Formats: sequence, structure tokens, C-alpha cells
Amino acid sequence: MSRRTQDNLVAAVLLAVFAGVIWLCQDFGPRARMIPLPLAVFGLILTAIQIVWQNLRSTDELRMHMIAVPAPDSTGARPVPVPESKPAVGKGPSWREEAGAMGVVLVLLALVLLLGPIPAVFLFTGGYFVITRHYSLRAGVIYTAVFTAATYLLFFVALEIQPYHGILAPLFAQ
Repeated sequence: MSRRTQDNLVAAVLLAVFAGVIWLCQDFGPRARMIPLPLAVFGLILTAIQIVWQNLRSTDELRMHMIAVPAPDSTGARPVPVPESKPAVGKGPSWREEAGAMGVVLVLLALVLLLGPIPAVFLFTGGYFVITRHYSLRAGVIYTAVFTAATYLLFFVALEIQPYHGILAPLFAQ
């Protein structure tokens, strides 16, 4: 099966899903369809554009090796082409890397379960920035506070979702 055929099959499945959502939304009340209907129509339009685009363009234009694309040079000199490297065959992540990734997910889930989403987002994001030293301590705290505030405003203020306070909430309420 060619790459173009595979892309068309995936796009056809997406078209069917979006059309199904539009059909199901017809039974919803006017307030209940405010989110799924516009998203499904938008998704249907974008998927139709994708199908037209991928079938009318040459497949040679779509292939690009991002590592070999040189960065623009301010001096105007011609960039030197980078030789293409071969990927390691059969080399997947080690069990330690997989266990570490699973541990990160489990820590976040445990924090949400115990404390609720807002304290969990703050502690997890701040802890990640401190442990990885991705940012300085001050920048990490600022980014963590802004991200937590944005999460709170989006879910609990704008979308009016009832907050989950976590299993440990009765201990902090007293």
C-alpha cells in the first residue's frame, strides 16, 4: 500500500468521524452542541482541504530531511550540506528509560488523585523545572505559577468545571 493511499485512508476515517459527530449533534440541545458542532465542522473542512492538498501535490515535495536542512546564515554564505545519518536499526528505548517515563506519569496521576489538579499541576511542573534544571529557580517558579493560573482560569473559570479537590482535601479543610 502506497504512502498516499495510507494518508487517504486515515483522512477518510477522520471525515467519517467528523461527519458522525455532526450527525449526532443534531439531537443535542442548542447549548449542548455549542462546542462539538463547530469543532466537527472545522475538522471536516480541514480534512477535506488535506485530502485535496495531498492528492494534487507531488509526493517529491513532501519529503524533507529536517536534520539536513541548514539554518539560515547571516553572512549570506552558502550552507554546507550535512551528510545524511543512518538511524540505528532495532535500537529502542532501554527499560530504564521506559520505567522513568512511566514513573513520571504515575507521579502526576498520584498527585492529581491525592491533591486535585491545580496543586498537582503546580507541584509537578515546578518539580520538573527544579529537577531537570531547565530554568533557573526564579524563572521556573514564574513559569509554573503562570501555567497553573492559566490552567485554573481555563478549566474552572471559563469552562466552569467543578473542581476535584483530591482524596486529602478533608485533611486540609480542618
